[in-house]
Amino acid sequence: MRGNFAMVLAVGVAAGAALLMWDDGTGDDRSGFIKSGTGDADPDGTVSEGGDQSKLRVPNPGPSDIDRSRETASPGAAAVISKVRTHLNSKRPDRAAAEILKADAGVLADDVLRREVFRTATALRAAAPRATGDIGTRRLLEARKLYAALYDCEASTTSELEAAFTASGELHRSLVTSAAAPDALVMRHRFKSGENLWTLRHGPWKTAGISVASGFVLRVNGLTDARRIRAGQTLRIPRESLSLLIRKDRFEATLLLGGSPVARFPVGLGTDDCTPAGHFKIETKLRKPTWFFNGRLIPYGDPKNVIGTRWMGFSDTESAQGIGIHGTSDESTVGTAASLGCIRMRQVDVESLFEWVPRGCEVEIR
Repeated sequence: MRGNFAMVLAVGVAAGAALLMWDDGTGDDRSGFIKSGTGDADPDGTVSEGGDQSKLRVPNPGPSDIDRSRETASPGAAAVISKVRTHLNSKRPDRAAAEILKADAGVLADDVLRREVFRTATALRAAAPRATGDIGTRRLLEARKLYAALYDCEASTTSELEAAFTASGELHRSLVTSAAAPDALVMRHRFKSGENLWTLRHGPWKTAGISVASGFVLRVNGLTDARRIRAGQTLRIPRESLSLLIRKDRFEATLLLGGSPVARFPVGLGTDDCTPAGHFKIETKLRKPTWFFNGRLIPYGDPKNVIGTRWMGFSDTESAQGIGIHGTSDESTVGTAASLGCIRMRQVDVESLFEWVPRGCEVEIR
């Protein structure tokens, strides 16, 4: 393991903090982030999509993956598959989901079982509109957990990963960004004259245990500029926490809401596998950061400052100091192992992520 990595110093931190809520930072949305219904929002920021699951497309892995799958399950997965099929035949996808979620995660390496997981998630989504009370929401949350497990599984094929990511996004639209999103998952706040997102986030939202950043609240509500929020407008604020998963084998950072993927970005990593694995927290967030490297302070804007427009520094551990996420002056290195150990992102991506994640956000590098 290398010693200290690139270190970043604050320049104009107070000014940056004061302006945080006014910058949308969304740029060119190439992340696959949750879309607001058809991609448009009503004039008051209300998402143009209801909670009718029958209108949601249910993705499944492509035929090429099905053809390559084994028709005989591995011994470890066979018992789980038998129980899952029994419950699905009895029209009890909730019990099938319970069997999958309580099983050892390693059984998802079985191709046949992953196909049954997709079938179970599809059945849960089909059952949700017919359910009464909060049962429909529970079915959708169970389906979202299944898609999250498939997306997390190292054995999932490319087609399965795409299907699970797409399905998770569709469920987020129903559960979080839709006007019909359940109160269990979102807090609704009617904006008053004189209020702003910064004071709300550090006041009533914090008291309610909500930690998402102001920029993420804007995104969920189909908004790009906090200054355009009008008195009387109702905002939906996600109650679930955000976290980041950085997969070194995929050169990918995934933003998770409630443990389920909502956005993903290509990243660059350290040479010689020097980016450390482990659990961290985002401790500092800086705009236009100065870079401290080889005993020198390299100001933002200097051609030799390679860390771009944003810095999100991780909490130090015994084995890793000075690690963080930043932009890069050479975007061709994103998707490669070229850094001193930090995580590199394209400028448009790091500026978006900077607005969405709060300080204290959990980060897992795997």
